[in-house]
Amino acid sequence: QLRRMGLLYCYPSYFSDELIDAIASIDKVCKYIDMPLQHISDPVLRAMNRPPRAHTEALVRKLRARIPGLVLRTTFITGFPGETPADHAELVKFIKEQQFERAGVFAYSEEEGTPAATMLSQVPEQVKQDRRDELISLVQKSQRAFARRQVGSTLEIVVDRAGEGGFGSVGRSRADAPDIDCVVYVPETHPPGTYLKVKVVDTFDFDLVAVEDNGAASITSDHQEAR
Repeated sequence: QLRRMGLLYCYPSYFSDELIDAIASIDKVCKYIDMPLQHISDPVLRAMNRPPRAHTEALVRKLRARIPGLVLRTTFITGFPGETPADHAELVKFIKEQQFERAGVFAYSEEEGTPAATMLSQVPEQVKQDRRDELISLVQKSQRAFARRQVGSTLEIVVDRAGEGGFGSVGRSRADAPDIDCVVYVPETHPPGTYLKVKVVDTFDFDLVAVEDNGAASITSDHQEAR
């Protein structure tokens, strides 16, 4: 029996109104979307064969307006062949404006046999690393702010593993995919697969510290999560 599910690696060009409505209305679907945007500058997006900036911005606005409490995860690639300082500055501004709750940043890495590997205007390695570091700093700032906003809220988490350092269990909320996102630490010990209702009391960098809300727990070995 499926307890909850989330959508990972959803391309911006494939969102329909029906899909958006389903995410918003079906309780078992996490209000979490992993949507790799890669960049926001039109010249870079064209080189990547991605939808243009106007499409991306309109989609993000629509998703936020129609899915209350949405958590957006995305990824960006910096240093793609031909990326100029102006392209990078445009991406920096976009990230500052959007304040994504979850994001990853990668420096472009040449792969033999791909069209991008043969493009002119390859970006120097050090420039790619410097741009990546700047973007990582920005997305980490947004993620810390999102964590702080959750203090005092009540969440459902699923326990993934035993904790350490004074914490009995480590789990994930509906805003977190396994292995790539943040975790929630709770003092009590529960077996993996346990669903808990918890109250967030503190943050630990990007992660959350929580306590059980009224001690409610359900052992759900026959329930599954899909992402």
